[in-house]
Amino acid sequence: MFGVLPMQLTAKPAFHAHNDYLHTRPLFDALDQGFDSVEADVFLVKNELLVGHFFWETKPERTLESLYLLPLSKLHKEGKLKNIWLMVDIKTNEAEPSAILLDQQLRRYPGLFSKVGEKDNAPVKVLLSGNMPREWVCSGKSNLLRLDGREGELGKAEQSGIFPWVSEPWSKHFSWKGKGAISEIEKAKLKRMALKAASANQQLRFWGAPDLPECWKIQAESGVQRIGTDNLSGLAKQKFN
Repeated sequence: MFGVLPMQLTAKPAFHAHNDYLHTRPLFDALDQGFDSVEADVFLVKNELLVGHFFWETKPERTLESLYLLPLSKLHKEGKLKNIWLMVDIKTNEAEPSAILLDQQLRRYPGLFSKVGEKDNAPVKVLLSGNMPREWVCSGKSNLLRLDGREGELGKAEQSGIFPWVSEPWSKHFSWKGKGAISEIEKAKLKRMALKAASANQQLRFWGAPDLPECWKIQAESGVQRIGTDNLSGLAKQKFN
């Protein structure tokens, strides 16, 4: 066990497109930069999942299906889609109805979305975040939806199928804001958290972290499995060992 973990911690981190839908070409800008996960915030409006960070920003034509599901399906049919994570951040209060509708929409595309706990060749894994119906998903109501874990799930290998990621707010754990040297205490904590995730075959991600090369580097050196950013080209240009 201890012979494997250091190798995992020195692996190159994966990249996550935070608020992907704000880019000029949602999904495609991230894929072109080598990202393998994208995030879309959704609101349930009149039996449709509309994409936007705030409700007043949503537009009827900007649906999760039009921006992500249909393009992913087209790429898959063309043989151009590699394995990718689709994070769906539920912003509305109706968590369970949103998840039920999402599950229904995903089932329109057989062979595209990976099933929890099964080995298949489906290229897209869907991860719920935000206002998640945890009990509904954990009870097995959908085998297409996973959950974005929190600190309580970190390191729990028995739950990694449902909680493959653990996402935490940076400011909850660290005072370092990306300038100057990070303290040895905070650096050690970062490494411990990454090691804990690796031991359970989970991916650790922080949101609200300084979106700066200095912070990307510290996360990579500490073994954080997934780094999020709004600066796609900036992170894509980084050279991590």
